[in-house]
Amino acid sequence: MRWDRLLPEPADERIRLAMLRQFFDHSLFSLISAVLLVVLHIAYAWDDVAGAWLAAWVLAFASLIAVRAGWRRSVLALAPAALVVQQGSWRQRAILGSGVTGVLWALAMGMVFDPARPSSTMYCAMLTCITTVASISVMAPLPRAFVALVLPIVLTLLALFLQVGLAAELYYSFILLAGLAMAMALQVRHTRLLYDSHAMRYEREGLLAQADGARAAQTRFLAAASHDLRQPVHALGLLAAQVKVDLQRGGSNVAATASQLEAMAQTLDGLVDALLDVSRLDGSAIQPRPAPMPLAALFDRLAREFAVLADERGLQWRLRPTDLWVNSDAELLERMLRNLLVNALRYTPRGGVLLAARRRGARVALSVWDSGVGIAPEHQSRVFDEFVQLHNPGRDRRLGHGLGLAIVARLSRLLEHPVSLRSRLGRGSCFTIELPLAAPQRVPASAPAPAFELPLSGLAVALVEDDEAVREVSVALMRSWGCRVWAAAALAPLLAQLQADGVTLDRIISDWRLAQENGLDAITGLRGWAGSELPALLISGETLPHDLPLLGQRITAVRKPLPATALRAWLSAPAPSRASGVAAGGL
Repeated sequence: MRWDRLLPEPADERIRLAMLRQFFDHSLFSLISAVLLVVLHIAYAWDDVAGAWLAAWVLAFASLIAVRAGWRRSVLALAPAALVVQQGSWRQRAILGSGVTGVLWALAMGMVFDPARPSSTMYCAMLTCITTVASISVMAPLPRAFVALVLPIVLTLLALFLQVGLAAELYYSFILLAGLAMAMALQVRHTRLLYDSHAMRYEREGLLAQADGARAAQTRFLAAASHDLRQPVHALGLLAAQVKVDLQRGGSNVAATASQLEAMAQTLDGLVDALLDVSRLDGSAIQPRPAPMPLAALFDRLAREFAVLADERGLQWRLRPTDLWVNSDAELLERMLRNLLVNALRYTPRGGVLLAARRRGARVALSVWDSGVGIAPEHQSRVFDEFVQLHNPGRDRRLGHGLGLAIVARLSRLLEHPVSLRSRLGRGSCFTIELPLAAPQRVPASAPAPAFELPLSGLAVALVEDDEAVREVSVALMRSWGCRVWAAAALAPLLAQLQADGVTLDRIISDWRLAQENGLDAITGLRGWAGSELPALLISGETLPHDLPLLGQRITAVRKPLPATALRAWLSAPAPSRASGVAAGGL
């Protein structure tokens, strides 16, 4: 058996330091025991050992006890940082001191051992037993020091027994070896128990530190979220008051105020969406569905959008075409790249942005380069935290909310796509996503896209919405587009209206959370009354349950707040065929 396997050193440096300090702390018991045993030995050997030899032995032992006491005092006075640097030398001193102690006790037994006197044999065996047993727990933090102490004593006594050669001494030798094996086994067990106890302590301290860090992060998150939520709400209140003043003065500035209201609503919408994304990612509400996908199609979609955005900012947009395929969740990967590209454009005052992909063995590196303001090395680990905006100390909402990179970090962990950052202050940054390479797949030919923007005039719409303000605004908006709208807070009163008017419905819209039923029940009831599986829009302000039976029911599920343009696009789209299934947008 190898020495390091029998007496292993812990891999965790904190445990090694704790064990070393514990050894010197517990050595006080060893020193006191040594003093008592020295006095006992003087009394036993007084008549049998020459005075000069005994005096020399006592002086040597007293000097050793003084040195070890000084070592103990020095180690316990050291700061943790100093002990880290000096731990090697102190460990060697501990083993050396134990070894010299063992040699001195071996000399003591050699001085008094006399095979003709049974009492001396018994005394030496007793001395070996006391020294070994008393040292097991004291030297458990440093097992090699225990070996250094016990080995000279046991080997000396064994040599004395074997030198005599009588049957009794041979029997004593066998007992001695068996006792040594048992002592070593107890020592190793005790040492491992100490290792485990220290490991559990540090693990507990780590968990407590993580919990404290999580609480502190949550406090910062809620404080920043409260600030960013209150700002647009405060602005909305002021703008609403401004609308009243404008109307009293003739309404000359109503259009400008309405534009400001819309901008504030969009800001609030974006922040709520980002907060919901963070919540869903932290709560494991999103499950990735990785599959082979071509990067070319993703790059084309991003290029059409971000080339325009870059041009509006006077920046260059560069894209390196690629034919690589990767294994990932297409929607979540696109979200990661969008957040990185938005971040790059936002903090690049001049120059440009580059999106590129390159192969690295069995991996693919997707990189977003920019020539922007850059990030200092000491801040690069913080940019993935929530609400951290290094270049936006005033929390200007036009520069985002500081959640984009936090979402990227969460998606990176969810997809197991590591994200790295290289940046130089004032020179730009490069964010790189690493993901697995996939073999190219055969792509089926796509069907022709259906025509959109059908006229809305005369379109019959049933709306189930229990919030009166939302219901009235929705009805007024759809009627301004030419739709005929029947609306109520629940299914029963709405069915009564429809039956009284003899309506033939074209579309169904329902909120998910209703006072009397849920939105899916309302849609099912309206379809049963109409006798047709009409296209339906299910709107939710929360994350819908994973087991919601939407598939095959031609229901489009979206999250609040729903932009007016998205609502009009859904109303004007031709009714999907029965085979088209569900379009679960925004869930």
